[in-house]
Formats: sequence, structure tokens, C-alpha cells
Amino acid sequence: MRDRPRLLPAVATLTAAATMALMGYEMARSAASSIFLAHNSASRLTEALMLVPPVMIALTLAISWLLHRFGPPATYALTLIVSGLILAAAAYAARRNIPGSAFVLYIFAQAYIVLIVEQSWAFINSLFTTDDGKRWNGIIIATTTAGSVTGGVLTGLLSVRIGSEQIVVCAAVLTAAAALLSRRAFRQAGPERTAADRQPERFADHFAWDLLRSDPTLGRLALIVVASQSISVLFDIAFHRSLQAAMPLQEPRTAFLGYFWGGVNAVAFALQLGLCPRLLRRFQVRHILAAIPLFYGAAAVAGFAVPLLPVLGAAFFISKTVDYSVFRASKEVLYVPLPFTARYRGKLTIDALIYRSTKGVVSALLSLAGLVAGVLPLRLYPLLAAVFGGFWNRISLRLPEPGPTAKR
Repeated sequence: MRDRPRLLPAVATLTAAATMALMGYEMARSAASSIFLAHNSASRLTEALMLVPPVMIALTLAISWLLHRFGPPATYALTLIVSGLILAAAAYAARRNIPGSAFVLYIFAQAYIVLIVEQSWAFINSLFTTDDGKRWNGIIIATTTAGSVTGGVLTGLLSVRIGSEQIVVCAAVLTAAAALLSRRAFRQAGPERTAADRQPERFADHFAWDLLRSDPTLGRLALIVVASQSISVLFDIAFHRSLQAAMPLQEPRTAFLGYFWGGVNAVAFALQLGLCPRLLRRFQVRHILAAIPLFYGAAAVAGFAVPLLPVLGAAFFISKTVDYSVFRASKEVLYVPLPFTARYRGKLTIDALIYRSTKGVVSALLSLAGLVAGVLPLRLYPLLAAVFGGFWNRISLRLPEPGPTAKR
């Protein structure tokens, strides 16, 4: 890391802002899911997820325009503040039983956090070399995960006492308040660290489609994200279908989800501190990314053999702990040597737009299959997850490996 005395405080401050946002997200995610299930059947999750892609396109375009018009510091702060306002408004509407509000809350809870997380990493990657990323990424993720664990525990403790809607309001306050820390982080880093090196001239430039087609790293990363999120949504739907059948009441279900996500983040925290730094120093990034889907495949086989809540919950639990630790820390290293357009617009397209939109596309295909064949068997979801895992493994082995001291 160049200019270490100045840049380390900037990374630490931005990490603190992201930690607050993720604490809020864990509270919003569990509450939004439970509120949705209180107003709708679990089978309608696919309908809500189908609406995520157009929402993500609009939000990604808005972020790109803000980057061009105001720059990264103001864009990050506005994302936090506006997200908090929308969460609070949607929770208030859901409490008053306004039609469609539970859908809006669930969809926005799926979408907003990736915009915050990817802007956080784009900023950090602007300051790091590849060696810095391998050394610090696990620690940074572990720090933010501590916020997620706290958010999950608070949700479990408070949801029955104050209600799911008030949990979302608390999340909104934390999210908006993180903007104060974000402004300080950008000032500590200095404006030259986050200045754009190319402005979009065409509509497609806002999404960096030319880079996704031509750059071997970005193109393969996009395919890996498609596979990883396909697996995620398959495990997600199977888990929530079995959860609704086992726990029909809203507040106990919210408490369970709070503890569930708190547990996910606690285990991810241990992996981030204990495993990620060792793996990244010892193995090539592409080999780590190729091994992850094999681990998911084992969980999918277990879910196929025994499609019950404990097994499907464990499969979803495993996929999320690895996603939040080893997968994230490894993937971010690949962005470090890339220029601004790749680190901001390309990254937002891959890790925000494609990341979340894949859920909508997969959900649409599952809904279409359900219309044709009726209710899909629970065993189908882990079976398809294993297929996507094989595709992910093959793509990862073709990734170019960044040098240990790669710089932009």
C-alpha cells in the first residue's frame, strides 16, 4: 500500500462505515423476509425476485450517473442516505398494510446492500496492491462481518418485543448514519485516489459492457457470479419453502432468521480471520475459486438426498458462510490491478447488477417451470445447484492470475 500512514486510516474509516451498513442490512434482511412471508406465500418469492433485475438496472444506471456527475465520495454518501429513507418508508407502509409494500421492502432489501458493498470495495481496491489485498481482505471482511453478526443477534433479541417493521426502521437509521464515516474516509484518502479516468459516452458505457466482453478477468468473473448466484437462489428458495412449512408464525420466524444470519456471519467471521489470509498466501486465486463450487456440490448432494429443513438450512448456511468469506476475499484480489472503469462501473455491473439480477432470471425460469409442471419438487433445487457448481469450477480454472505486486 502506497502512502501507508495516510491510506490505512482511510481504509479503517471506510470499513467502519461499511460495518454500520451491514449491521443494518442484517436487521433489514431478516425482517423484510419475514414481513414478506406474513403477507404472501413462499411461492411468491420467485415473483418478487423476478422484479430484482429491472430494479438493479435502474439503480446501477443511477450510480453510474452519480459517479459521473458528483464523483465517488458523494455517490457513496447519497447511496447510504437514500437507502435508509427508502427502507424506513417501506417499513412504515408495510405496517399500515399498504398493498405491495411488503414486495417493495423485500425487493429493495435484496438490491440496496450490494451497491453499498461494491462501492466500498471499489474504494479499498483503489488503495491496495495485490499483496495488500491478500494480506488485508480477510481482516476487512471479518471486521464488517462483526457488524453483521451484531445485527443478526439484535434482530433475534428485539423482533418479538418491537416488531419486524421497527427492526427495519432501526436498520434504516444505521445505514443513513454510516454516511458520516464515509465522507471522512474519502477525505483521508485524498481526491486523487478516487478520480475517474474515463467518463461514459454511450449508454452501454455506464455498465462497462465493452470491458466485460474484452477483459479476460471481468468476463470470467461475470460468469462465476452468474453461477454462484444461481446456486444461492436455488438454496434460498428451498430453505424458505421448508422454513415456512416448519415455522408459520411471523415473529418467531423473524427471530429464527435473525439467529440464523447471525450464525452465518459468526462462522464467516472465523473463516475470514483464520482461513482466508492463509489460503490467499498459499494458493493461486483461481484454484481457490475453483474449489468453492466443489464444496457447494457436496452440500447440494446432501440436500438432494434429504430435502428437509435441517439439511436444506445447513446447505444454505454453508453456501453463505463461504460466500461471505473465502469467495469474497479471493474475488476482490482480482480487481486490484484494474483501472477505474473496471473497478467501479465494471465491478458494479458484475457484483451488483449481475449478482442480484441472476436471482431474478433464475426465479423467472423456475416460475415458468412451475406454471408448466406444477409445484416443483424440493429435490430439484439442490440438484440444479450441483450442475451450476460444475460450470463454475470449469470457468474458474481459466482465470488469469494477478502478479503479487500488481498495481494500476
